[in-house]
Amino acid sequence: MYLTKWTQIFKLKNSFVLVFLWIQLLLILLTVIFYKQTVLLLQNSEELANAVIIEGVYDKIDEVQKLSDGVAISLSKNAPLLNAISKSDRDLIRPMAENIWKDINPLGFAQLQFVYKPEKSPDWKFFYRAQQPEKFNDSAENRPNINKANSTKSIVSGLTQGTTGYGFRSVIPLFLDSKQVGFLETGYELGHNLLNRFVKSYGGSWAIYNLARGSGSVDDRALIDSVGDSKEKFFKNLMPEEYVIKSAKAGVPLAELDESSNVKILYIPIKNFQGDYTILLKFVGPTDYFNALTKIKNNAILICLLGFLLSSGIIILLYRMITLPIKSLVIETERIKNFELDGAIKIPAKLDELKGLVEAMNAMKVGLRSFRKYIPAELVQQLIRKGEEIDASGERQRLTIFFSDIADFSTISEKLTPNELSSQISEYLTEMTSIILKHGGTVDKYIGDSIMAFWGAPNKALDHATQACLAAIECNARLKILAQEWSSQGRPAFRTRIGLNTGDVVVGNIGSNQRLSYTAMGDPVNLASRLEGLNKEYATSIIISQSVLNELPDEFVYRLLDIVVVKGKSEPVPIYELVSRKGDVTGSDAEFFEMFSKAVNSYLEKDWDKAIFRFEKLLGLRPDDQACKIFIERCREYKDNPPGHDWGGEYVFLHK
Repeated sequence: MYLTKWTQIFKLKNSFVLVFLWIQLLLILLTVIFYKQTVLLLQNSEELANAVIIEGVYDKIDEVQKLSDGVAISLSKNAPLLNAISKSDRDLIRPMAENIWKDINPLGFAQLQFVYKPEKSPDWKFFYRAQQPEKFNDSAENRPNINKANSTKSIVSGLTQGTTGYGFRSVIPLFLDSKQVGFLETGYELGHNLLNRFVKSYGGSWAIYNLARGSGSVDDRALIDSVGDSKEKFFKNLMPEEYVIKSAKAGVPLAELDESSNVKILYIPIKNFQGDYTILLKFVGPTDYFNALTKIKNNAILICLLGFLLSSGIIILLYRMITLPIKSLVIETERIKNFELDGAIKIPAKLDELKGLVEAMNAMKVGLRSFRKYIPAELVQQLIRKGEEIDASGERQRLTIFFSDIADFSTISEKLTPNELSSQISEYLTEMTSIILKHGGTVDKYIGDSIMAFWGAPNKALDHATQACLAAIECNARLKILAQEWSSQGRPAFRTRIGLNTGDVVVGNIGSNQRLSYTAMGDPVNLASRLEGLNKEYATSIIISQSVLNELPDEFVYRLLDIVVVKGKSEPVPIYELVSRKGDVTGSDAEFFEMFSKAVNSYLEKDWDKAIFRFEKLLGLRPDDQACKIFIERCREYKDNPPGHDWGGEYVFLHK
């Protein structure tokens, strides 16, 4: 019995089984995200802790160097010391140096020494070493920091390698009465004292590695010194791995985690006074990272399991209370959709919402049974299946409007039978529409042989004017091919006239509550229609307005045809004949249009004789050019009856 119920559950489609699966996927996804984000926070926390230690180490090193610099600067101002050095008197300097050494040695200083130049000696020599009083008069010429201090005449400080090892040293020139009498050098121990400072602040175990082994007379050890309870375990007298050395010499600290020992390891490079990284500090300390990571994993698994069990129980409960009644309601809805309205709906429902839905559906069945008596059932079924209603609406947009019709269509239609006319018009409209749609246009309506279309709605396009012009040119070219085919078949050839205008119009679902149409309205639409009609005056095929031209790229051939005031308007509008794309005209065509432009300029400048001369010359090249004939006639009329001073070249059309 129980097996049968579970089988039914898993056979359901679009039910709580799918909801259950989606919930589980979502739960797993959220758990994974939680785990990754928590691990990321843990990693960031660990990186922040490491950054604090690294920054603290560099700060403490700066403190040590500043301490060394401070002692050196202070002693460089000690007059008795300077006097003893200037006199080359070791007995005089000894008690003073011993007292100073007693004060600074416990602080971690490993070096306090003075350099002078004996009489008749060209070299600087060590005069007195507080740490080794018995050793003196050896040359200081091979000490880079002393040489640098001598050349710069200023203090030189930083990590330095000497004969006794590395240290943070400060070398300062000594002057008495503006005369250099020697150098003073202080050195802070690079060893236990420094490492113990780090242990005190950060715990763990610390070690110093020499990255410049084999240099000078320093003890050739990789491990210079180490401190900490676990130093024997983690620090060996071996150079670190190659990748660690490479990173250290580039001055980049490294951080690692060792899961087997549950520790973190930091490698912190230290540079010498010359800017080279020659010392590497290694820190090994305990970390809670791996314990925290294990805890996060366990929590994520526990959350996932608890979520699975809890959601399973909820889904089963919701399935019994919601899915089963809804499946029955879906069946009843399909019956209503098919207009099977007999009988009442009897579905057991425990939720008040479902009870209300059952009651509402019963009431709907009663209402539809009554409604069926007033109108045909087939119409009601159609309305129910559609399930939506379109409202009248519109918005203002900038579009390019296209109007076209067939020249002398009335004469052509009189020569054809209705079937012949219908067949040829259908072929024509199909070809023109295909081209319009190909270029992204929207066909608004067919008005007999005319086509109204627009670009820019419902799909917005920045190049709507360009696409409209390309469509117009292609329509014209295609119609010429069709005309040849029709002529060879004994059918009349069509010649189309096209007008294009760009402007802000209202576009949308326009109409009444009874009928709507997706169309465009406004003055730019009317102007496009007027431009299409003006083709008849100039014997042209495509006329565009100035607003269209303003949005076109420089890839079309056109000519200024006229400046007109169309019927119903008061403002003059420059109009242009759109000829073709630039690559499709011959050299003679380009020359003709250039000459035509000059002739029009003469016309606009009221130089009637020059204009007549130029237009007549153009007629000699193209005797059928109607625009030239029109301008010649106007020029002759304006010679006898000149236009007013405010005339700007416009011509008023009193007919459409």
